[in-house]
Amino acid sequence: MHHHKSATERKAIRDRNPYAGDNPAVIQLLNALDSVATKSSPILLEGETGTGKSLLARRIHDSSGRKGRFISINCATFSQNLLETELFGHTKGAFTGAKQARAGLVASANNGTLFLDEIGELAYDFQAKLLHLLEEKTFRPVGADIELTSSVRIIAATNRHLKQLVKEGAFRADLFYRLSVLPFTAPPLRDRLDDIEGLSNNFIAQLCEEHSLPATTLTPQSLKTLKTYHWPGNIRELRNHIERSLLLNIPLQKKITSLAPIRNPSDKSLEAHEKTFILHTIHENNGNKSKAALTLGISRRTLDRKLKRWKELAA
Repeated sequence: MHHHKSATERKAIRDRNPYAGDNPAVIQLLNALDSVATKSSPILLEGETGTGKSLLARRIHDSSGRKGRFISINCATFSQNLLETELFGHTKGAFTGAKQARAGLVASANNGTLFLDEIGELAYDFQAKLLHLLEEKTFRPVGADIELTSSVRIIAATNRHLKQLVKEGAFRADLFYRLSVLPFTAPPLRDRLDDIEGLSNNFIAQLCEEHSLPATTLTPQSLKTLKTYHWPGNIRELRNHIERSLLLNIPLQKKITSLAPIRNPSDKSLEAHEKTFILHTIHENNGNKSKAALTLGISRRTLDRKLKRWKELAA
């Protein structure tokens, strides 16, 4: 008899698995993050989709000694107006349907950490409000005429090149400089192939527990195959691949060979790899873009933007 764990139980198992690795770059990154964890200055985490930036943010919070909560929000999933009430809260009657006042996430994360994922997606006008929070430590709930103070610590993450967005005029330079006092980069999985064995074994143990499956181990053949692949979706793709293999009972090295292995990383730009991977994922989800975006761990808006750009490039 299969005991199906609830979503909450499954999430608890996942959350027990912190960002980890023995790769020298990873160790260096973790040490550097630990040394700034107790400061209150903002931190910017850069890195491709699926490299574990939210796990790093959680780790910084856990080492920070801050008494408040760790709260995370994905900037790409909210329109500008929604994001403002979500973060800053609103007064009663601030807009149609605001039956009672509501505290926002900045207030909920007071004395704690607010993790803003996909910061590159922030609407330009809203960026000024975030800058104000960072500089003045105050914010104004929607509809309020007074400012509230906040001692929240901001960690922002992006899979886009903010410097490039600044050049293009899509991201405020002053906010970029304020956020990137302490920039860190989560390395892509293809740069830490020596961690694949440890990560895979962790995921296998975790997923077998999560799905109540008999424990299994990584064969030398599987490991060899996993190490030859490019992993455009990074750690998240590795985890999804292992989960799919376990649930469908396919040998780990089976499915992956249908995707493009690394021949020579320089012969194809990263964008081309990303494109192949994303189109493959949409195909796997029978053309359902919302489901594909979920699998990829990116917002539907980001997915649409990429598809639109590739269409324009192809035109």
